[in-house]
Amino acid sequence: MGAGLRRRVAAGGGQRSHRHPGQAPGGGAAPGRGEELSPASPVERCQVDLPVGTAFRLRQLRWGRTATTRIERFETIHWDTSDFRLAAWDAGLRYRRGRGWRVTLAGWPEAGCFRSISVDLDGGPAAPPREALRLLSGYLGDARPEPAARLRHLESRRAVEELGCVHQVVSLLVDRRAVAHARRVSLRGGEELTGTRRALAALRRLGVVETTTQPLLTELVGPAAAPQWRELQLDPTSTVAATVTAALRDYSARLVRNQALLLEGSDPEGIHQARVACRRFRSALQTFGPVLDHAWAEALRAELGSLAADLGAVRDAEVLLMRLRASAADRGLEPEATERLLGRLEEDRARAREGLLRRTGTPEHREQLERTLEAAAHPGLLPEAADQPAVEVLMPLVAGSWRKLRRRATGLGDHPADDELHRLRILTKRCRYAVLALVPVLGEGPARTGALLGALQDALGDQHDAVVAGDWLRQFAAGETAFAAGILYGVERERAEAGREAWRVPWAKLRRRKQWGWA
Repeated sequence: MGAGLRRRVAAGGGQRSHRHPGQAPGGGAAPGRGEELSPASPVERCQVDLPVGTAFRLRQLRWGRTATTRIERFETIHWDTSDFRLAAWDAGLRYRRGRGWRVTLAGWPEAGCFRSISVDLDGGPAAPPREALRLLSGYLGDARPEPAARLRHLESRRAVEELGCVHQVVSLLVDRRAVAHARRVSLRGGEELTGTRRALAALRRLGVVETTTQPLLTELVGPAAAPQWRELQLDPTSTVAATVTAALRDYSARLVRNQALLLEGSDPEGIHQARVACRRFRSALQTFGPVLDHAWAEALRAELGSLAADLGAVRDAEVLLMRLRASAADRGLEPEATERLLGRLEEDRARAREGLLRRTGTPEHREQLERTLEAAAHPGLLPEAADQPAVEVLMPLVAGSWRKLRRRATGLGDHPADDELHRLRILTKRCRYAVLALVPVLGEGPARTGALLGALQDALGDQHDAVVAGDWLRQFAAGETAFAAGILYGVERERAEAGREAWRVPWAKLRRRKQWGWA
């Protein structure tokens, strides 16, 4: 998930989020913005964990100008299902007396560190707030969490500039007795973890070298609480089954993780990335169709198409709103005139979001997510293809996607129509998704090509967005909104015309033979 998910956070870095009273299940309507937005703002955190021995002391660590060491002792109760569904997703739900509830919406390892996005909610220890259960519903399904582990923490903390250094000794308690211990040093920051180079060098001088992304809960409880939905590792010898499974697992995991951010609601990227996950999944089913059971793939494509449409209704309205508001501000339009024009679009977006939220709260949607995850974990592969080398079998399918794109692009005249460019954009997107599915197998080659396809997709996407915006604005060419609509329509037509040529720059780079040397 990486960089994409990093954009789906509110400002605030590593500071504590605003907290809002929550309610236990069955306690009536959720407070505040509960049905539309989570009552708390999400916070992104990034940390590097290093295991240490019993002899390690934080005072031995020397680097930078350090603040006073603070020592804290506290207990946390981690809630999960009996089969540790939250832990399987690197999500979490924990209670700390005096601090309330922390809901980890998503977590993932990235380049040696571990990133997480969480929301803090108030509430007593008897039961999780209703809002917490709503946000985690994509992970939990119909299961209910219960107390799964009680942990005792002894933490020594120092701060060097924006980097926090924490030595933690964490014990698993059973009947108030410590039965397992974990000892770590954590370097902690906000969205961007800076200043780690000197800190890691100082730790190396003390013999602390190895980092870990294994969750504390896994270390203490055991494999039952291990993450199950991290990326699978592939290489050039991987089979068709391993490669297709890894791709579909990745897309389904993105869909489920982004549902938590979609439900939290403060950043539109949650909806955008959930929609992208649906599109990638459906595109993979089409690209890899020759090695899949046809009926299985088509049924899954149709089911995901319905969800993608509901996500798209919200996302398209949000994109159009952001685009037109920015254009209105650039042209100095009066805010009142802008809001009169965009009021109906706001209503459309609100209705679409309400419909999407209703859908995500239904048993049918939860069952759909379960079916999608099951399909990703055990795809309907043709037996004769499953154990074949991915490079030999899937590479020609990707090459076929590229040939379709190349034929379409080279067949366009000097003045392509808007619908021709839109079709080219769709083929570009499909080709890009197919290429990216081979990145875990082949590495840098398809990654570079995928980046160039992304640049072409962006250029064509901007042209298409301008066309869509112009079509929407034409509805308001009369009456009190006519002036504002006319100004913005002119802006969008200029952008659409410019876009007819702008796409040729990334296309010229993409079509060079050397960009496809790996294929």
